[in-house]
Amino acid sequence: MSKQTKERTSARAEEASIIPPRFQHHAAIGLLLLSLVIFFREPIFGGKVFLGADNIASHSFDTFLGDAKKEGVFPLWNPYIFCGMPAYGSLSVSGDRYFDLSSTVLGFTTRIAAFVLNNQSAGWVIFYYMVFAVGMYLLAWSKLQSKIAATLTSFATTFSTFIIIWIMAGHNTKIAVIAMFPLIFYSIERLRTKFEWPFALLLAVLLHFSFVPSHVQMIFYTYLAIGMYLVFFLIRSLVKKEDWKAVVRTGVVLIGATAVAFCMDADKYLSVLEYNPHSIRGTGPIAQVVGEAGKSTGTGLDYDYATSWSWGVGEAFTVFVPSLYGFGKVEYRGPLTNNQAQDLFLYFGPQPWTDAPQYMGIVILVLAIIGFWRNRHDPFVQYMAVLIGFSVLVAFGKEFPVVYDLLYNYMPMFNKFRIPSMILVLVQIMVPLLAGYGITSLIAQGKEHLTPKDEKRWKIIVGSLAGLFAFSMIARGVFIGIYEMFFPPGEVSSILTQKGYHPRIVGELYDYIAGLVASDITAAFGALLLSFGSVYLWLRRSIKISTMAALIGLAVLIDLWRVNTVSMDPQDKAAQQSAFAAPDYVRSILIQEGMNGTQNPQTPFRVLEFENGVPPYSNVLAYWRLQSAYGYQGAKMRRYQDLADVAGLHNPLVWQMMNVKYIITDSPDSSRWLGLLHDGPNKKVYVNRLVLPRAFFVNRYEVGDGLDVLRKIGAQEFDARDVVYLAEDPGIKIDPPLPGMEAVFAEYGIQHFVVNVKTFGTNLLFFSESYYPEGWKAFLNGSEIPIRRANYHFRAVIIPPGSHKLEMKFEPSGFFLGKNLSLGVNVLVFLSLGYFGWDVWRKRKS
Repeated sequence: MSKQTKERTSARAEEASIIPPRFQHHAAIGLLLLSLVIFFREPIFGGKVFLGADNIASHSFDTFLGDAKKEGVFPLWNPYIFCGMPAYGSLSVSGDRYFDLSSTVLGFTTRIAAFVLNNQSAGWVIFYYMVFAVGMYLLAWSKLQSKIAATLTSFATTFSTFIIIWIMAGHNTKIAVIAMFPLIFYSIERLRTKFEWPFALLLAVLLHFSFVPSHVQMIFYTYLAIGMYLVFFLIRSLVKKEDWKAVVRTGVVLIGATAVAFCMDADKYLSVLEYNPHSIRGTGPIAQVVGEAGKSTGTGLDYDYATSWSWGVGEAFTVFVPSLYGFGKVEYRGPLTNNQAQDLFLYFGPQPWTDAPQYMGIVILVLAIIGFWRNRHDPFVQYMAVLIGFSVLVAFGKEFPVVYDLLYNYMPMFNKFRIPSMILVLVQIMVPLLAGYGITSLIAQGKEHLTPKDEKRWKIIVGSLAGLFAFSMIARGVFIGIYEMFFPPGEVSSILTQKGYHPRIVGELYDYIAGLVASDITAAFGALLLSFGSVYLWLRRSIKISTMAALIGLAVLIDLWRVNTVSMDPQDKAAQQSAFAAPDYVRSILIQEGMNGTQNPQTPFRVLEFENGVPPYSNVLAYWRLQSAYGYQGAKMRRYQDLADVAGLHNPLVWQMMNVKYIITDSPDSSRWLGLLHDGPNKKVYVNRLVLPRAFFVNRYEVGDGLDVLRKIGAQEFDARDVVYLAEDPGIKIDPPLPGMEAVFAEYGIQHFVVNVKTFGTNLLFFSESYYPEGWKAFLNGSEIPIRRANYHFRAVIIPPGSHKLEMKFEPSGFFLGKNLSLGVNVLVFLSLGYFGWDVWRKRKS
């Protein structure tokens, strides 16, 4: 019997028997779910909501989705941001996917959970945390065969700081994907041991459920972890001359399950594949990489943009001391606010900002080190160590690019993702699982008699921790002095000043951060003392194993919750309502336009907002049905980004082509083409006197594309009414417009519009709508006509003489093909599940 097997056998034998064995799993899972209910007590029992930036952003499209439902359309196109862009293909929003039967069942379950948890806004997200906790318990139990270790592992993983704060920041799709990770891993482990059709089908369904939330980067990391797992065990089996066929078989099953899962989500991901070549994640910037005919030849995100959230090498020490780099958002009480609570963002590391550090708990970290060392010959432990080390190196990104650059340049798909530090989610999962191995090792040690040598060693450990804990409380100044040696006040104060804090207060803020660091050190020694002191007492048989487990659990709880609650800031629902109450500057536009819920379809217009001279990353204007020429989307259209980068968004010619009628800004502007509409203390609204209609006729065209046209726009070298630059020569003579011609919108829907056109010649009609060839079609009197790409990013059509009905519709083929494929595969999966269920019932009955 191996050492690891003996340890796990001992762990099972030593577990507490206060609860009957048949109910111990239920009790452990119940305890985990109860901990989540207690942690989220304010949203559950107080009806509070989280108002992180991404939470607000997700609600910005509520009216848009409501309008789509009223129109009876699936929201495939979003007219409210970036002059229009794919909504579904960019994974911005989704409609009701009733054809995806399994997803419909999952959605119904989350709605029931939200109802039971008494919070429609946060309840469904808490449900996914519960699924994640149960999955981690199942995975840990399958590896450790210890309920104590499995419970502690699941608790520590669920409350790892950078996992639990997702709900607070509004990163809800991350937990919806990662919730399936432990169950997927458990299924892979089962299939590697023995192939079973029901588990292969279960794997396909679980992969499908992880695809549904559409956080592609988290899905990628799931596959990265599984891929490294299979490669590791394949290499190991070949080196050890063991059976390698099981690993290959599991890989084949994974590929098959992925294909089934993809087909169940085909409507979504075929739309994504259609859009990807047109997005900033599928094509590089034209201003940086220019190839033949002035077209971008890149295939992913710009390197600087992709690596802007690289984890600093020094930030690795925040796993020990979470406030080392100022934490993130903290609640400050001190002289600067007359001891009144105020949220401050004190992070000063190399990332642009962060909500919280990558903290997993000091006790968990030490237990993980013990677990690795004592089980270092276990192949699964070796795999976890490799995955942790690899993930940390990738997370460093441009701060230590040895591994990251190789993946960015050569690994398929990798250069389409940003935020290198996001991969640390794998570390936040694997470190607690390693800690579970550490617990089982300590429990196994307790099976043996404590020798005098071991007792002396434990006395030294516990005594040292007690001394350090006492010293950290008595001599805080010593630790603050050490902190000042590594983080000089002048350097930190300079960074805080650059982040917008007044030079007169940065000294006080530095002292506050140093105090937080000293408190972290004291808390760390206290948690370690409580944990390993209880282990020592149990080894001496002074307390029961249940007491030891409870004390370790208490230490981990206090340690993690102490850090996690710093970012916990639920608000009353009234705060959410006020966040979407139309401010005065928005009301001024609504009143000016006579808008009562929607724009006049005959005179559509756009707005453009600036804060500190740049457009803010916000979609909130869409809530009031104001179409913005900017917005917030991590995968916006590449041609739009090129237009913004080269021609600039402060360019009046760009405003004309974008149909920008109103400029919202926090700074006064005396430009002669702007007229003041609203003069508020924080925001001002200007009317663009040079605004052009959403559709207008142009005198002539020239053939031009790429960087040359963008530079002409940037230099304002032409009149938008005089000439338009077409990407391809239509070979048709264009007549100049004459008085009496018109192009009037009769309908303007979410993804279709109708224009009544009257012309006296063969005329060119320009639309300030984003050009997107994968689905937009134009029909003149019912017959399809080509849409031309104009001025690099926009549309134009050629209209013959006469009165016509011009209609444009968005009908992407990928969505409709995928919709039918999804329905068909879902039916097959449900029939298969029904068959296996019936077969199990039949065998049990017989």
